[in-house]
Amino acid sequence: MNYLVHLLIADRVGADLAGAVLGDFVRGSDLARFPQPIADSIRLHRRIDALTDHHPLRLAAVGRFIAGPRRYAPVILDVLSDHALAIEWARYSADDFTHFCERCAIAVADASDWFEGPRKPDRPGFTALLQSYAEPAGIDLALRRIAHRLKRAQPMRDASAGWRAHLPALSAELPELLGDLIAAASRFQTQAAGR
Repeated sequence: MNYLVHLLIADRVGADLAGAVLGDFVRGSDLARFPQPIADSIRLHRRIDALTDHHPLRLAAVGRFIAGPRRYAPVILDVLSDHALAIEWARYSADDFTHFCERCAIAVADASDWFEGPRKPDRPGFTALLQSYAEPAGIDLALRRIAHRLKRAQPMRDASAGWRAHLPALSAELPELLGDLIAAASRFQTQAAGR
């Protein structure tokens, strides 16, 4: 899953919002340098990713890609999940979408010292990034950026060119997938609190 889905799940179960994003940036299993709430949220992020990758609905969605582009399907579907969530936000959250994006961006910016590398998240930039997932142009840009980071960008560009064709089925499956992930996240949080 991509940032917006991870943030919604973390928010729903009371996990640290910055950790929900840091899960994509931190490598390795030693999380001792992080405060416990952030470390637990990084672990939750990883758990959600693993559950998503093996969920029957996600496996079926990957199977709808033709053989060559199928290699990139999980990444494309993660970004599309944020788009499907954003365009039907009121179905999934009572919180105003703009307010949610701003609240998450504040939490992430406040924890920016935990992000490694020269490009630390800032509040306006991260707010704009989250809000961009509601627009097709934002999804096009996100997929181009991902392709640009790959050694061989063209296959990813080719695989993502037809992303709009996958959106209706993904949107129809998202409520069940999110429900399963939120239930698993809730169980994870309960176990983490019991340690």
